[in-house]
Amino acid sequence: MKSTKYIFKLIWIFSFILFTYSCDEDDDFTTEEPTPELVSGEADFSVYVSIGNSLTSGYTDGALFKAGQENSMANLLAQKFALIDATAFTQPLMNDNIGGLLIGGQPNPRFLPRLVFNGTAPVRLNATPTTEVFNVLSGPFSNMGVPGAKSFHVLFDGYGNPQNLALGTANPYFVRFASSPTTTILQDALSQGPTFFSLWLGGQDVLGYATTGGDGTDPITEVATFNFAINTALSALVSTGAQGVVANVPDINSLPHFTTVPYNPLSPENPSFGPQIPTLNTIFGAINDVYAFLNVTGRNIEFSTEGNSAVVIKDETLTDLSAQIAGVLSASPSFPAFVQQFGLPAEAAPLVAQLLGATYGQARQATEDDLFVLPSSSV
Repeated sequence: MKSTKYIFKLIWIFSFILFTYSCDEDDDFTTEEPTPELVSGEADFSVYVSIGNSLTSGYTDGALFKAGQENSMANLLAQKFALIDATAFTQPLMNDNIGGLLIGGQPNPRFLPRLVFNGTAPVRLNATPTTEVFNVLSGPFSNMGVPGAKSFHVLFDGYGNPQNLALGTANPYFVRFASSPTTTILQDALSQGPTFFSLWLGGQDVLGYATTGGDGTDPITEVATFNFAINTALSALVSTGAQGVVANVPDINSLPHFTTVPYNPLSPENPSFGPQIPTLNTIFGAINDVYAFLNVTGRNIEFSTEGNSAVVIKDETLTDLSAQIAGVLSASPSFPAFVQQFGLPAEAAPLVAQLLGATYGQARQATEDDLFVLPSSSV
């Protein structure tokens, strides 16, 4: 027992000595690495102008608002440049953090307030925009990022003309800070005599096509048009002696808009879906039999009771088998009895056959290669 007390006593004394020594000698162990001197090399950041679209402007959460602009890519770069050169960077700031636009005093459904998270899902902020498009700001502005701008829009002399808003050829974000109705984004950028520039265009040239599902309402910019716009803008910028950087087009398919919603969200544990699985498998089983009869592969639809299942989609690239499905089902002598098990009269068999054919003529279950856009999460 005495020896144990003696050991603890030695440990306490030793610990006290170490603590005292560390306190007395703390400064000896602290060394500060010298901060390297910041240099710009051959670059001159004193007049920095940034040209681009949504990513450059600070557009985020489905809207343009002040906090997003203050954290825009262009503004963050300018803050770093200011550590070396006296960089003055101005932005066409929105009125507040609501987002959205008023056009002639009225909210516009195309330019809604920002998205906020309500604990379950993103929802639009329940507020009215206060930024009026026709209250034109006095520039010039270093951040020439315009949400929605495609490559060729930087050369279009009507892109900031308020009279073109009704025609759909003007951009309200540019209308509110263009130096004149007939100027271009590139002209307003060049008028500032930039010593350094950043150019990031091209994302919107393909993003519009992707977000509309490739339905043709917002086509991808032709390669020749894209090349002409980029080369023209670059040539004009460097002709003044300015240096700069050009950013590449990002991989659109990697954006959260296309990767957030899974292809197989149907869980048997979901009370709104699980109990329907036996009935659904019976119905789709009849269609699967038609596929087998027609020697068609890759279209079978079946839902699992053990794990998640993929959703059923219409694939417009598939051969339309609507007529074949309806014809095979109508010709089957067992189909009237099949229809009756769902509480329908046998006489409804031809109508049901036509309905199933029309609905599932180009149907298949999704695979992990399919991308589901963010709004589909509400379906």
